[in-house]
Amino acid sequence: LFVAGVAVLFFWAGIALQLRLGETGLLAAEWLLLFLPAVAFVVLGRFDVRATLQLRRPRPRALAGALLVAAGAAPVAWGIGWLQTIFLPIPWDVLEGLEDLVTADTPGRLAWLLLLLALTPAICEEVVFRGVLLGGTRRLSPARFILLNGAVFGAFHLSFETAIRFLPTAWLGIVFTWVVWRTRSLWTGVLMHGVNNGLIVVLASVPALRETFADPDAPPPLWLAPVAAACLFAGIRLVATLPHPLTDPSVPPESEEE
Repeated sequence: LFVAGVAVLFFWAGIALQLRLGETGLLAAEWLLLFLPAVAFVVLGRFDVRATLQLRRPRPRALAGALLVAAGAAPVAWGIGWLQTIFLPIPWDVLEGLEDLVTADTPGRLAWLLLLLALTPAICEEVVFRGVLLGGTRRLSPARFILLNGAVFGAFHLSFETAIRFLPTAWLGIVFTWVVWRTRSLWTGVLMHGVNNGLIVVLASVPALRETFADPDAPPPLWLAPVAAACLFAGIRLVATLPHPLTDPSVPPESEEE
């Protein structure tokens, strides 16, 4: 219920902020309408902040596994998005708007977009979804709370113009949730989210890369398939060999942490 309320607030008030302030309004919406309500919910509800949001320092192996999983999961999401266009074409005005938003033509603009579209969502959205939502559903079986988290994360990114973002984003939400659950650290989710979004900005902003990746009517390059599969497999192996997490953990003993 909290996440649903935050989504409605973000949709209505966030649109107003963006119409009034443009990209600065989007930045403000993430911090004021997602991050602050999530933190306030945990604090005012007298939940253990560190345990609920899983603010544990990740092991180096967990960070390495998360990076590999992110590198493998991103091309899969791109492939899902391209396959959808066969049955669900992207409206041209939506495509143009997204392209303008993620493309930088100067180093300063690139730094701003990485802050706006990579770092900020990586922190604010992870606190809501892999923090509060995951913390509130861990009494379910792992398969259920992982799929639920992915579905809600995908639904959060729907818009009136198109549903094209649902399946790719739900896939990423499932992957992020599994890694955060296995590593017991929100920071692995922040890392993966930031890398995924940052890759999109860089690919759209570097001319040579844009020519290869930015055509919405063309599939992702075929050479990405084995690279993505190898990264995904290696990352999953690394994360899966970490100590198995409790399904509904309280604060773990200090001996379990580094």
